[in-house]
Amino acid sequence: MTENADVKKSIKLELPKNPELLERWCMSIIDFLGEDGSFWRGIVREACDVNWKFKYKLQARKELLHDINEYVLEFPQPLLHMLNLKLRQEFGFDLNDFSNRNNRRIQNILKRGVIRNEEEYRLVFDKVEEIYADDSQEQLVDQLNELLAAFDNCKSKKK
Repeated sequence: MTENADVKKSIKLELPKNPELLERWCMSIIDFLGEDGSFWRGIVREACDVNWKFKYKLQARKELLHDINEYVLEFPQPLLHMLNLKLRQEFGFDLNDFSNRNNRRIQNILKRGVIRNEEEYRLVFDKVEEIYADDSQEQLVDQLNELLAAFDNCKSKKK
């Protein structure tokens, strides 16, 4: 792995753990969106508050990062391209880097054949929602749904 790739990877992994960096990332996206981003401002400020005493704040920050990234991935391609250029210039990576990482994680889950935790469950669930209407992805949707059902079944037995 090159030094630049190592730096990008470490920054991406550090993003949810570092409230200041997470806030900069999210606010860059929100500022780019203009009025469309106003909904996110309060959520980002609350999640990035360093005095926040919420027990699961790291998980909440990961979910915020995931949600805001997923939200903007729905935007038209020209707008997304401009946003990615801005993010790459400011941070050295963009939304595509997160998407590629998630696809690799899903492939690892498929190889393993089991979802281990809530974070993986959400990742797989979101992938199913993203591709379920695509007939060419029907086999993948079925495989992912089987993993989701097995996780739900295992979780309900523990209760």
